[in-house]
Amino acid sequence: MVRLLSGSYDAAEVDDRERAEWPPHPARLFCALVAAARGDADRGDADRAALRWLEAQPAPVVRAAHEFQESRHASYVVTNVLSAKGGNQTHPGRTNGLRTRTRCVPAEPVVRFEWAADADAVTVAVLDGMARRIPYLGRSTGITLVGAAADATAAAPEDSLVRFEPCDLLDADTSLRVPYPGFLDELDAQFDAGRPAWEASRYQGYQVVADQGPQEPSAPNAVPSPYGDVVVFRFAGVRPDARLAVRFTEALRRACLATAGDDAPEALHGHRAQGRPHVAFLALPDVGFPHSDGHLLGMAVAIPHLPEPEKNLVLRAVMGLRRPGPESLVELGIRDIGKVELLYQPGHVRQPRGITPARWKGGRLGSRSWASATPVVLDRYPKNRDAVEREVRASLRLVGLPEPVDLRISTEPLLTGAARLRPHDLPKNAVGRQFRHVAVTFDRVVHGPVLVGAGRYLGIGLLAPVTAGADDDD
Repeated sequence: MVRLLSGSYDAAEVDDRERAEWPPHPARLFCALVAAARGDADRGDADRAALRWLEAQPAPVVRAAHEFQESRHASYVVTNVLSAKGGNQTHPGRTNGLRTRTRCVPAEPVVRFEWAADADAVTVAVLDGMARRIPYLGRSTGITLVGAAADATAAAPEDSLVRFEPCDLLDADTSLRVPYPGFLDELDAQFDAGRPAWEASRYQGYQVVADQGPQEPSAPNAVPSPYGDVVVFRFAGVRPDARLAVRFTEALRRACLATAGDDAPEALHGHRAQGRPHVAFLALPDVGFPHSDGHLLGMAVAIPHLPEPEKNLVLRAVMGLRRPGPESLVELGIRDIGKVELLYQPGHVRQPRGITPARWKGGRLGSRSWASATPVVLDRYPKNRDAVEREVRASLRLVGLPEPVDLRISTEPLLTGAARLRPHDLPKNAVGRQFRHVAVTFDRVVHGPVLVGAGRYLGIGLLAPVTAGADDDD
């Protein structure tokens, strides 16, 4: 168990220094144990033997708070880079560099790593000895108290903790760096070469499972999403404006239909779908955080719950977009823009949060509050100004959502970074209709993706989950 004595965890994602790492990665704990291992001949051998036992175990379950806040501080600090010109007044020959320090403050300052393996008493004692010598996890400002025990029930989990369980990357809410057989030798080689430990990392998909709390997915009054699968692609080297969303979603739809050919099922092309949800093509904007600017991070295909044969045909068409090769490139031809490349890399560490399925599903727990990332196109034209709210509520009911307990409607975005579309930015079948941004709260948990309005199958009317403190999360 790791107790954060300072109440915070001071560590950033290895590929994005402006985002906090949460929960702490099992590989980071393993590296801390390696650093705390003794170097003498007798006791050092015992420490390394215990570490080799630990690295050979399957990835652990991680229990950590689901809610947390991030803060960042940028400043110039002395670096290890030597320069004849110097640059620092008190350290001759050293340079200064701008560094961003990221801090995570979880709702509960406790993290538990649970390996489902039986260890003998000696191994547990050796691991506990190393754990108690760990002064901090992450940066040196994150003071911790760490211990190891054989009995997982020795300390009952706090009510606010959720389980991060290992899973396949396709089902993952996030991915964490984990130890693996041979990890200790790789760390030794990295150290000898003067290279960072994270370069030797391997990633494991994790999904969030609530132990307790009112927002469990199994709650009887929770509203499930009609979309069971979300396949995500991220842009490679471009940052399109959200006003181009429909151009991209139309191109993605055309490409999928071309790949499917004559085998395209009704759920994919939407014709004769008899009122049931069909495949939606989404452009995913950067929204909902203080520094969000609304540019498109990537694209997604939301697949409704379908009979297995029909679902397989849809997945075959979507995954058939990829070129052969390790990068799984997808090339789309966009009207008036040209060729644009996307990458299919589920669970990849370099993906920002907004490009993960979990972001648009509301995580494993869902959310009661949602706000439009792209505006909602009203299904019917309101007869007067007072009828707008009535039509928005009707559009919510049409897609199976409950009656909201709170509803805000605006011509301006209600979510940081939400798209400011113009009438000609809408899909062809929605041109001339009114569209509004909405923020809605329900009396129960709703699972995403949440798509509302006449443009929903081309990504217009995409809602993002809103959680308490979201404006402080990024």
